[in-house]
Amino acid sequence: MLTLTPWTKRSTLVPRVPRRGTPIGWMGEELAPLFERFFSRWPLMEEVVLPIRYPLTLEEKEKEVVVRVELPGFASDEVKVEMKGEFLTVEAEHKEGVEKEGEAKGEGAYTHVKREIDLPLGVDMEKVEAVYRNGVLEVRLPKKPEVLGKKIEVKP
Repeated sequence: MLTLTPWTKRSTLVPRVPRRGTPIGWMGEELAPLFERFFSRWPLMEEVVLPIRYPLTLEEKEKEVVVRVELPGFASDEVKVEMKGEFLTVEAEHKEGVEKEGEAKGEGAYTHVKREIDLPLGVDMEKVEAVYRNGVLEVRLPKKPEVLGKKIEVKP
């Protein structure tokens, strides 16, 4: 059947362009400036910075609760840890700018992180320890003795 099909000289590689008077031809003329305006402003979208979500893990052990927050790029004096009621608040703030003698402070990067963690009841607030090492904040929250419970021996 294919051998009987007549061949034409028209090339199928070049698509046919619709004439200007047709509705499809008008669409191309109307949409061209729209696409040009949109893509000429496209580099502005590169400046948008999405918020960074710093990883947090909460591990409840038998005698304590351990909270680890990854905060790379912060110094230990830029990290604050607070406990209010049953919430643990971790806050870190980093301001970066060059300050020279006789000149105003240059524009620099600013990073602020604040995480609030709802803790289980029975944490001993007096014995809480926080250590910031190698970009990881580790907060150890020991449990109160009455929360740990008491094992009762069963007599035969």
